[in-house]
Amino acid sequence: MMGKLLKYDLRAMSRAFIPMWILAPVIALLFSFSIRATIVWADRSVPGRALFTAGNGILMAIMMILFIAAIMGLLIMTVVFVIQRFWNGLLKEEGYLMFTLPVKIWELIVSKALTATLISCISAVVGVFSAMILAVCSTEEVIRSLAVAWKYVFSQIFEVGPVFWMNLVLFVIVMIVGMAGSIYHVYAAMAVGHLFQTHKVVGSCVSYIGFSLAVSILSSVVNTILEIILPDRWNDYWIGSSGSLAGTLSMVYLLYLLLAGILQIIIYHVITERLLATKLNLE
Repeated sequence: MMGKLLKYDLRAMSRAFIPMWILAPVIALLFSFSIRATIVWADRSVPGRALFTAGNGILMAIMMILFIAAIMGLLIMTVVFVIQRFWNGLLKEEGYLMFTLPVKIWELIVSKALTATLISCISAVVGVFSAMILAVCSTEEVIRSLAVAWKYVFSQIFEVGPVFWMNLVLFVIVMIVGMAGSIYHVYAAMAVGHLFQTHKVVGSCVSYIGFSLAVSILSSVVNTILEIILPDRWNDYWIGSSGSLAGTLSMVYLLYLLLAGILQIIIYHVITERLLATKLNLE
């Protein structure tokens, strides 16, 4: 049944996102071509150069507006859909149908969270890919800078060895877990907000801020304790380290972030599930 829930949520969300996932890189490519054309023609002394430059400048301004609108639209759509699918699917009229299905409440929550995380990750990748298209295809200076950065990365790979790849995998996992944690944060806040008889949206916003403050305070306390336990020696190792030692220390830090992210997801999930199971207040 979990597979059917995921298929339903993915189908509902992908219909709206697939056009934007295609449109953003295309606009980035056209925008980069207009930038390159402006740079190339600015160095040429040919008849009609001023007219062409002016026309291309207008085109470049239009493409820039479209590119910004596409990226912002993709971001806004992701946030809105993450909120809307949970709010409408589990907390409003559609919730009456969803809670009659032969599935457990945690499955409904996990299905929404997995779908939202996947959509968010794909949107983030599309946004980065579009920016890379714009950077690579626009100017030669950017290409040279990327080549230097790529050479540095390869030198680090050979110096650190397998630790680099482990850190890279851990970094990606931490990013995904962090994104899932942010989504669960929103879900828990909406679940608490629906305890209010009126002003549920305001209650959800206040709950979101409250959870954020609690996490921030708890993180500060944990970091302070770690600094007391490992005051100077850890910092000396971190600052003076290089190569494989630096990679190992980075791995430890990433594992700490991963553990913290998983713990937040568990706490938010328990809060959301318990509230939906015992104090559900559908609109």
